[in-house]
Amino acid sequence: MKKWVTEITAIDPHTRELKKWLGPYITAPTMEAATLYCQKNGLGYCEVTGQLISEIPCKENSYTPDWVRRVDFDNLN
Repeated sequence: MKKWVTEITAIDPHTRELKKWLGPYITAPTMEAATLYCQKNGLGYCEVTGQLISEIPCKENSYTPDWVRRVDFDNLN
């Protein structure tokens, strides 16, 4: 099943500035279903912004992508 990325707009407790934060990933078949899930499960403050396609970690102690350890969410099933 697809994973969806959410975003939260909230005040940073350290700077008191309004910022955007990464919210929880939602598992649902469509973006509309992910939005409905948020509304019905106490996550109405989350905005579903797009589909999570993959995650690419960095090599240890660097910002260099580690393509070998890439997680491709489209091909998990």
